[in-house]
Amino acid sequence: MNIRYYGHSAISFHTDEHTVVVDPFLTDNPLYGKVPPELKPSTIVCTHGHEDHVGNAVELSKHHQAPIVACFELANQLEKLGGTVIPCGLGGRVQHAWGWSKLVPAFHSSSYGGQYMGMPAGVILNFGEHVVYHAGDTCVFSDMKLIAELYKPTIAVLPMGGHFTMDIYEAVKAVEFIRPEVVIPVHYGTWPPLSESPQEFKKQVEEKKLARVEVMAVDQILDLKKLLH
Repeated sequence: MNIRYYGHSAISFHTDEHTVVVDPFLTDNPLYGKVPPELKPSTIVCTHGHEDHVGNAVELSKHHQAPIVACFELANQLEKLGGTVIPCGLGGRVQHAWGWSKLVPAFHSSSYGGQYMGMPAGVILNFGEHVVYHAGDTCVFSDMKLIAELYKPTIAVLPMGGHFTMDIYEAVKAVEFIRPEVVIPVHYGTWPPLSESPQEFKKQVEEKKLARVEVMAVDQILDLKKLLH
């Protein structure tokens, strides 16, 4: 599996036949600014309704007939805008050709176009060989230990930029709770308030031997097979 990072929290996961993109904030993303023509998602996930996470979800859904997995209220709104959607709630498993997804709790807010749009969420993506936990926007919370126990993620995508989400102090504790093999920090450096350093996060996590931290450059593609084997 390959992983591609677009800056902020936008990231995609690529198997031989399928691509899953989470929080596709692309065109308006000051760190990226485009929709790459080669991005052809099979599935899109929106963790919550903020514009810096929904991003280009509807456009990608229309162009590639890709369903958007999102909390019920947000999914209904995105369907009104022309997207194909799979509305779901926390804890409900959704089957896909590539495996399954499940929304899990996150502590944040969720609004779209100034209106409240359901609950924020993280997401579990089970590809079979690898399980990804993308935490969405959240603070640390003790039920991350339960998420780890139930789903045993090998890869964790964690916000750590501070101000609107976890800072380094909380994100290191999150890694301690989750204990994945690889951690990818996100949601930092996009705007001045998101000022925490991913390199400092990497240093603190790896000094404690909690996990391997991969600080991905914008548009970097990570070959997970080479990384873990």
